[in-house]
Amino acid sequence: MVYLPHWPIPSTLGKRQIDYETVFERMGVVLARLDNPHKKLPPIIHVAGTNGKGSTASLIAHISSCLGRKTHLYTSPHLHDCNERIILSGEKISNNFLFEVMEETRIAADETPLTFMEAFTIGAFLAFSKMPADLLVIECGMGGRIDATNIIEKKLATVITPISFDHVEYLGNSIERIALEKAMIMRPETPLIVASQPSAAKNIIKILAADQKISAYFYDEDFAVEMNEKTGEFNFSFQDYFFKNLPAPALPGSHQYVNFATAIATSLLTITDQQTIISKSISSLNWPSRLERVKNGLEKLLSEGSEIWIDGAHNEAGAFALARWIHEQKDKKENFVICGFSRNKCKKEFLEKFRNVADLVAVRVNGEPYPEEAKKISEIGSEIGMKIFAAADLFDALSRIPKKPCRVVICGSLHLARDVKSQLPGFAPARG
Repeated sequence: MVYLPHWPIPSTLGKRQIDYETVFERMGVVLARLDNPHKKLPPIIHVAGTNGKGSTASLIAHISSCLGRKTHLYTSPHLHDCNERIILSGEKISNNFLFEVMEETRIAADETPLTFMEAFTIGAFLAFSKMPADLLVIECGMGGRIDATNIIEKKLATVITPISFDHVEYLGNSIERIALEKAMIMRPETPLIVASQPSAAKNIIKILAADQKISAYFYDEDFAVEMNEKTGEFNFSFQDYFFKNLPAPALPGSHQYVNFATAIATSLLTITDQQTIISKSISSLNWPSRLERVKNGLEKLLSEGSEIWIDGAHNEAGAFALARWIHEQKDKKENFVICGFSRNKCKKEFLEKFRNVADLVAVRVNGEPYPEEAKKISEIGSEIGMKIFAAADLFDALSRIPKKPCRVVICGSLHLARDVKSQLPGFAPARG
């Protein structure tokens, strides 16, 4: 592993250094018993960050696929089943193949203690190693330095999407410390592509990259976009490349222009410079539950002309992007945000972003292993002077939306998106 030895690890991260060694030591034992599948993978592009990781990773993979190359993709979390995390040449891993690799992993692990992410990542490496491909795009699960995916030594490129506060109990309670954790996916002599960042995060990344003599490319310094607000099309520039009138991103939200620009820059360095391929990919990408319009019967609970959207926004930066998208809608619909979280994940800063933008309704997320109670979410809102209604469940929340054309955005936990998608027309939960 690469420790970036010349960059001093803060003493406050001492315990995490032990965690770093422990994670990869126990994974290494199991991988060795499996004949080291992580060293038999296609060329790898590794993506870390707080927001936009999935969108960026999926577009990079999609560009490669549109070029006709066999491309694998590893992402997390999943919405409905674990198969979604392992994409082999554009298709979810089959139940039989998933069982096969996870059973091999279980047997190899024996009494070695592995977390779910460590075990599943080993199983994913095993699957990817058995299916030859031209490219593998890997999204970090959390952080970077001690993320299970970071056991990979050789990479084609590394990517860091926008960094903000999230998982502070594991990554640190400052942007600098979080940036340090994320930036540890970089490798010497491997290009690094960096999306828009807070200045504190950018400074840390630049110091680390310079220390390791890494060629780093930063949004708004080395590559940039210029958006046409009327058409949604955009111009993209990077080094000697200038692509004019690229189509509007298939994924809604102005924040996607940064994600797509980061993916395009990465692709130009590693995959293709064909504008036609890039344009086709931009307009045809599908990434579920990221500002996705839902039509599964739930909208019938609302007035005619209403819309239901789901989004994975769960932290302050995600809430900012989502609130901005709601504000950008020019129709006269009233806006409502239904939000639910895992325990202790609801923050005042998240709720604050929707002040004067949308009315808020809190729900308990049925699919969460450790859900936050709706009443607790409403109490957090009350502390900052925001009125939030605590609904009994998702159906109760929708039933309380005024009977007029409106836009409802459901966010917070991706488990809530799963709850929404799992509902069938006409289904109602038991009462009492």
